[in-house]
Amino acid sequence: MTRFVRNQLIVFTALTITAFALIFFVYLQVPALLGFGRDNVTVELPQAGGIYPNANVTYRGYTIGRVTHVDLVPGGVRATLSLNDDQMPPANSRAEVHSVSAIGEQFVDFVPQPGGDGALLADGADIPMSQASTPPPIAAVLDGTNTLLASIKPAQLNTVLDEGSAAFKNLGPDLGRLLDNTQALVDTAAQNYPQTHQLIGDGETFLNSQLASSNDLRSWTRDLNSFSAAVKASDGHLRGTIDNGIPAAQQANDLLAQLAPVTPTLLNSTDTLAKLADAYHAGIEQVLVVYPMVTAAVQTNVPSDRLGAFNFNLTTTVNNPNCSFGWVPPGQPGGARDSNQLDDEPLPPNSYCKLPQNNPLQARSARQLPCFEPGSPPGRRAPLITECRGAGYKPLGTGPTTVPSNTSSGNLPTTNVTADGSGLAMLSPLDAIGAPQTPAPSAQEMTWQGLLLNHG
Repeated sequence: MTRFVRNQLIVFTALTITAFALIFFVYLQVPALLGFGRDNVTVELPQAGGIYPNANVTYRGYTIGRVTHVDLVPGGVRATLSLNDDQMPPANSRAEVHSVSAIGEQFVDFVPQPGGDGALLADGADIPMSQASTPPPIAAVLDGTNTLLASIKPAQLNTVLDEGSAAFKNLGPDLGRLLDNTQALVDTAAQNYPQTHQLIGDGETFLNSQLASSNDLRSWTRDLNSFSAAVKASDGHLRGTIDNGIPAAQQANDLLAQLAPVTPTLLNSTDTLAKLADAYHAGIEQVLVVYPMVTAAVQTNVPSDRLGAFNFNLTTTVNNPNCSFGWVPPGQPGGARDSNQLDDEPLPPNSYCKLPQNNPLQARSARQLPCFEPGSPPGRRAPLITECRGAGYKPLGTGPTTVPSNTSSGNLPTTNVTADGSGLAMLSPLDAIGAPQTPAPSAQEMTWQGLLLNHG
């Protein structure tokens, strides 16, 4: 054997060994088949979902292993995966079966979940069914699509297509912007994948709650239908309201223009009004309770079946003598006068009985008014706010401590009223009770516009 032939044999032998090594280690991957550098992981699936042995296993789109076995087990399917031991996915990853395309081959994709501790899957790990999913069977999807198409009548489908064509006519630029914005939304969702995934997961809870309340939604829909029918039946009235609403709106606009200068002051006074209402809530509550009763009692005096009739009863009673101490003396403007004098006359301020509160005369006079002002001692009664907060009510005289037994029941005022209560006037109760007050407001001030504009 010549040297040239020997060298050729050596070269051919080296090439043969290299080729066998490539076939052995790279193409056939015999070490991997023998388990060298591989870790086995099992996945519990509700159904096979089209997965098969030798299917690819990926992590973030990169192939890290293959499916070695697909076995039927009680309650589902178990797939055994052989993964590269240096490319193991996180331990909290989901195993999802997907298709490369609508008619493509299936593969297993590991999807990491947020909140992991960094641990990786170990050899022999088992992924439970709660962390695995399979795609919906394409046969069921096609079946549902076929059922949907069969339920649509051709004439109605033509109507839908015609209306759709009319609706989207000349909307190309708008649809283009819609698609661009949709793509931007998808890109943003992809950049914030953990939050998007969590939102989709939480959406299942929301949809389940809507499914649980489906009966309530149906009831609401029926009520909405009834309301729409009522609105349709009242179309004429609604149109009249809308037509008449323009003059009303103009009047409201004029009123708002008039209120504009005083509204800030009125709003600033709201706190003061609230404090006053809180302080006088007992009196306000009493008015709200007694007023309906008084109104009902008055209405019983006017029978509805007899026009112009008025029912009332007369009884003979003897009242305690009235107190005129603290009033303007008789004969002076604002003082007591005969009952036949019916002309109006302004009442001077702070006209009320100024005898002690325990005096039996005029027990319901202004001096017995309860004090509601903040800072007033509990149970105090006085006619003026200053006396409620200060040292209390101070009478201007003592008066008699008992009611005279020989008082006349006439209505003539007496003169020379003294601090000891002598010279008592026999006035009607409404004339003698009295009240601390200011001059009466004008008629304009008693309108609601006047209250807002003049006292805002």
